Amino acid sequence: MKYDLVNHLRCPECRSRFTLTVTREDEGQVRSGKLTCEDGHTFPIDQFVPRFVDAEAYADTFSRQRLYVRRHFKHYLGDKSGYALFEPTTAISDQLVATGLTLEVGCGYGRFIDVVQSKGGRIVGVELSTHSVNLAQDFVGLRPGVDIVQADLFKLPFATETFDQMFSIGVLHHTPDTRQAFEAIVDFVKPGGRVSIWVYHPGDKTSSNRWRSFTTRLDHRVLYAVCIVNQAAFSWIRGVRGGWRFNHLIPGACPTKGFPFWMRVLCDFDNLSPVYAHVHSSDEVVRWFENLGFDDLRALSRRTAVTGIRPPTERLRTTHAAARVRHNVPTTS
Repeated sequence: MKYDLVNHLRCPECRSRFTLTVTREDEGQVRSGKLTCEDGHTFPIDQFVPRFVDAEAYADTFSRQRLYVRRHFKHYLGDKSGYALFEPTTAISDQLVATGLTLEVGCGYGRFIDVVQSKGGRIVGVELSTHSVNLAQDFVGLRPGVDIVQADLFKLPFATETFDQMFSIGVLHHTPDTRQAFEAIVDFVKPGGRVSIWVYHPGDKTSSNRWRSFTTRLDHRVLYAVCIVNQAAFSWIRGVRGGWRFNHLIPGACPTKGFPFWMRVLCDFDNLSPVYAHVHSSDEVVRWFENLGFDDLRALSRRTAVTGIRPPTERLRTTHAAARVRHNVPTTS
């Protein structure tokens, strides 16, 4: 953990500031220690990561997947697909990431943190899954301008209006309620800051969601074996012209350049294991932004990628409260 991160942190229980106690420093960063808030809540810093959860809840399957990713991580080190996806999915320019503080909600193993950091940005990545956090820390966490934080997005441990921009790519739909997850994160962006999200479209998950009614009941080791067999047996079909249509019957990643066997296996595991994998149309996601009064609202070129500018605080509070009433969500202080 970089020392300056403590200035942006707040207790997720009472919202008060922290006092930092360092027990070990390494490479000019806090390797271990603790954060104690004004009300006495204490959270550990372990292996450079401040940790604000002790249970993974809805992210358990992703921790298991990241265990398998670690076995084959050499294939991910050369994966640069995130560079091509980043701006079409977020509309966050190189200039913005280079001059502001960025938050990624659900950073996984650090694929898009790698992109932002390469552009000279200061970024904080939040992840709930323990193994994902540890993998991201090993991959990008010690780089200049990067911090990894383990926390639940419904109880983010930051001061409100901290970040200049925020993005979440392929994460919110894996929570119990995608819309509520979106509404839970917007307060942490400054007024005038950009918020961008991408979630699953119904047309992309018809076959896999049908299979998930079965695969989510399997022991993860059995499912992992099923994914290996699926790729070993049927990659040749998916690799021929028009072979992608086979996925209407049995879903699986298609072999393409730069997408080797083990990455496809783990992509399939990621696709078939989550308890939650909600789907949403672009119009539905746009309405979430509209309901909170966002400005400069746009659906981007990547389907169901939507971006907008956070409105002034008072307008956000008013529209946020109205949205909660419309959806029968209890208000909190």
